[in-house]
Amino acid sequence: MVVMTTDETPSRTPASLADRAITVARLHRAIAPRAFADRHGAQSSWNRRAITTSHIAAALGVAADTVLVRDDPDRHYGTGTTLAPGDLIEVTNDGRRWYFIPDLSGFVMWSWLLLGPCPDCEAPRVPIARIAGLADLGAHLDPESEERFSDTATFEFHGDPAHHPHCLYSAHASELRAGQ
Repeated sequence: MVVMTTDETPSRTPASLADRAITVARLHRAIAPRAFADRHGAQSSWNRRAITTSHIAAALGVAADTVLVRDDPDRHYGTGTTLAPGDLIEVTNDGRRWYFIPDLSGFVMWSWLLLGPCPDCEAPRVPIARIAGLADLGAHLDPESEERFSDTATFEFHGDPAHHPHCLYSAHASELRAGQ
């Protein structure tokens, strides 16, 4: 029996469909017990996240059971009383966790924003690259020698709510530059 907490990653991928399904269900229960219990009540959200899981797994060439989509603690979408958390996508591969959010500037189900540290405030998860597949991730990981982060950062990087308030790239950056 495999028991996972939120900080554990599986040491090996279980071989059978039943084992993989149980492992993923346990992971969802550990990470977001209320959302998992209500998955059939909030079916559109659950289905959207299941589709996101399969699409990003296919695009990155990883197994779907290495992908977890859950509420994003930093980003919320909607207006007024319909404000809801966005999706935070976690991909675990070779002991490393990669974080993504949906790219809302294009076809939502087929591109994502890779999250990584801000070079100014060191916030751990801000949008740093637009990813539609392995080639985009590879280009980010192995940039051309003349490329600088400031030249390749996504427009969503600027003003992202995950930046620390004092950051030059935060939503308050113009106030900081003006000395207010």
